[in-house]
Amino acid sequence: MKAVVKRYPVATGIGLVIMINLIFVGLRMPLMAVGNLDFLAGLFLLVLASIFIVGSGHLFTGWRFSVRKKTDLEAENDPKHPAAKDVASIKNRPITVNKYAHFCLLVGLFLIVLGIVLTSI
Repeated sequence: MKAVVKRYPVATGIGLVIMINLIFVGLRMPLMAVGNLDFLAGLFLLVLASIFIVGSGHLFTGWRFSVRKKTDLEAENDPKHPAAKDVASIKNRPITVNKYAHFCLLVGLFLIVLGIVLTSI
């Protein structure tokens, strides 16, 4: 079972969503409520995917935050700020979508479409 989940994570996630929806319908929950829950869960997964994508985008490269004033010895041993060309070369890399963002995007889109379909019935 673990091999199937590792090999096909999106299909496993979609199958799990369908099983949960069937349980909700079996418990006589209104289709409108199930559709609303699916839509909200899909929106949450899309936001989570955007966090994963932006997180791997090196957004804060080159920024330094110091909360307290440093002593002379600490300031002397601090690493120097990177050159502007180094920061630019890191920030100008192409956008990467890792496996977690890919999973969240596909399952989130499926949930949103399913939520719209269940709400319109």
